[in-house]
Amino acid sequence: MLCPTKRLFVCINLYVYVNQVFELVYCSVAIVCMVDPDVDNLGSAYTNNSLLTRQNIPVSCHKHTTQTTRSPGQVLNWPKKTRGLLLGSFYWGYALTQIASSIAVTYFGPKRFLAMLIFMSSLATVLLPVISTWSSPFIVLLRIVAGAAQGGLWPTIFRFWSTWAPASERTTLLSFQSAGPSMGTIVSLIIGGLFCTFSLYDAIPFIFRHGWAHYFYLLGGLGIVWSVVWLILASDTPAINKYISPDEKEYIRACKAVEKIQDTNTKTPWSAMLRSQAFWCILLSMFFCDFGLYAIWAVVPEYMNEVLLFSIRENGLLSALPHVASFTAVISTGRLADYLIEKKYLKRVNARKLFHGIGTLGPAVCLLFISFLDCESRYLAVMLLTIGMASSGFMMSGGYMVNVGDFSGIHSGIIFGICNTVSCIGGFGAPVLTSIITKDKTTAQWKIAFMLYAGSFLISAIVFSLFARGETEPWARDDVHDEKIKNDQEAGEELMEK
Repeated sequence: MLCPTKRLFVCINLYVYVNQVFELVYCSVAIVCMVDPDVDNLGSAYTNNSLLTRQNIPVSCHKHTTQTTRSPGQVLNWPKKTRGLLLGSFYWGYALTQIASSIAVTYFGPKRFLAMLIFMSSLATVLLPVISTWSSPFIVLLRIVAGAAQGGLWPTIFRFWSTWAPASERTTLLSFQSAGPSMGTIVSLIIGGLFCTFSLYDAIPFIFRHGWAHYFYLLGGLGIVWSVVWLILASDTPAINKYISPDEKEYIRACKAVEKIQDTNTKTPWSAMLRSQAFWCILLSMFFCDFGLYAIWAVVPEYMNEVLLFSIRENGLLSALPHVASFTAVISTGRLADYLIEKKYLKRVNARKLFHGIGTLGPAVCLLFISFLDCESRYLAVMLLTIGMASSGFMMSGGYMVNVGDFSGIHSGIIFGICNTVSCIGGFGAPVLTSIITKDKTTAQWKIAFMLYAGSFLISAIVFSLFARGETEPWARDDVHDEKIKNDQEAGEELMEK
């Protein structure tokens, strides 16, 4: 029914795609295909065979090591600790701007603010190949700037949907948005892996010589184009959108009146909000869940390379499979949550707990099993990763991601900004911690890392099942004002315009 809304949503989904692709190119395929695989062994007395022994690679897997020969594009000398630093530095900037952006979007409006953020992060993407041969502090600084630009994206999107998405369709609409990271990851890993396999003549300037550089230019260019498209199609509220029909405008107005949301200019009830059980539930659930997710997004390609011994081309394709499964699960289960609530099979809060439980316990169990596998069972490990990420799709479509909007109304952007700031500790902590734990690249060290990820998902499941809330909190409601707009169409339109 909501055709213009869904058109805007597709645009938002493209934003998430660009955002996640940008992040994962750094965090996954690119880090493998840009760096000399022998950089960690420079100055070492180990021979190739002794290195295999040092990493405890079974003899039956030695045949796979012939696939890990250096490609022409692997020219950068970033050791493992530096790679961990580069993978995590994005989240330093990401954490800095979450709360500030959630407040700033109230003044600038989600339309212009989102376009500005995407443009800045896309420009940083384009610049990465240009400075890739500089010393690591410059690259870290660029990553921090990119992270700072993207830190406001999710709070801005939640603020946008607080006026656009009726409660009865919130899960369906947000599930498409939540599928964006998986869609971006799929494209990043598959196409990015193909870009990694070619290099041009040495006479060509370095910034255009290798395939991975062209991939950065492609992604940055798409982001800049997206910014223009968003400015053309989007609007801050339904009332001022020139593509929306009168019937649809009235439908959204009536739905928002029933929800009793506060006026968009209402001051943030900081004290009541920070003392709310629902707020602390989201903060803790998000932190522990995101720690596991960030770890999977960031380090799985390295795990595929170091333990499962897949080549760069195989790495990109096989690393994408778990995200294909996650994307499919998010898209196919979003409507299911709304259906269960609409038919009153489950209360809203119980539906959220069910979906979050599946989305966190599934990955926890799969990661626990993976921790006991090595390269002799490498395809079984890929299958378990795929099943685990498919399970996580339930959490994205109907768990904490959607629950934020259930209880916080127009304050959802600020709530998400605060919680996402804290969860960013996992973003920069997981890659660095993993690089420390797996310094020798042994299966035993990776076992410890995967057990840590599994435990993080388990904690998230327990916290959410005990403390989640499903309805609008008293501090996010305005019963007197919204009782008025429920019976006053002009007042309702005024609310949508603010």
